[in-house]
Amino acid sequence: MICLLAAVAEETGLIREALAGCVPQSVNGISLLTGRLSGHDVCLAHSGIGKAAAAATAVTLLTSCKLQSLWLFGCGGAYPGSGLTVGDLALADVEIFGDEGVASPRGFRDLAAMGLAMRLESGQFFNTWPIDRVLYDWARPKLEAHTKEAGTTLVSGPFVTVSTCTGTREHAEEMVRRTGGLCENMEGAAVALACQQLAVPLLEVRGISNLVEDHEPSRWDLPRGMAAAQHAIQALLRAWPG
Repeated sequence: MICLLAAVAEETGLIREALAGCVPQSVNGISLLTGRLSGHDVCLAHSGIGKAAAAATAVTLLTSCKLQSLWLFGCGGAYPGSGLTVGDLALADVEIFGDEGVASPRGFRDLAAMGLAMRLESGQFFNTWPIDRVLYDWARPKLEAHTKEAGTTLVSGPFVTVSTCTGTREHAEEMVRRTGGLCENMEGAAVALACQQLAVPLLEVRGISNLVEDHEPSRWDLPRGMAAAQHAIQALLRAWPG
């Protein structure tokens, strides 16, 4: 079974409409739907917003359900210079905790600069956590074909997870300088940590809903970003070999 995970229900409306044989369930207080999508068994869940909620939900799902992989999707904000615009797709090759560290007189220092590993049990992990390479290599050409047909763009690279969303162009440019990130979200790195801990392959796709610049929600298009991510997930499931 594949787990499809998004932060909030608004990001999964198209998926829920397409889910066949839908059965509501609850696992340790986490609501989920099981059913079939494009001929594959899936469970669909919502983590809630932010790192803590995402980590708690992911660990619950990974320990309670027999999962082949977890596919995380939803909206993301594109950083300056990413080559992304509203309606495009981003595919993660790593996830980065963007604001774990210290704000020092010399600027922000991440955990690696501080010499403090976030985890030591299975090698040293600081701010950067892996995405499953096999899933990434399989998905990338499928999504390139999907975006070409849709007339949009796919860019792959590092995603950055934050607790406080970036609201100025200056901060966005600083984040790009120190992380090389393409886009920003609030859950991905926490889910990546959980998947690494429990040895479940992770894939992450984001539909771009806004550019990360001086905060101006009137320029955002959340429905378009949400739809782009869901169409991508459905395209991948149609191509999934099982």
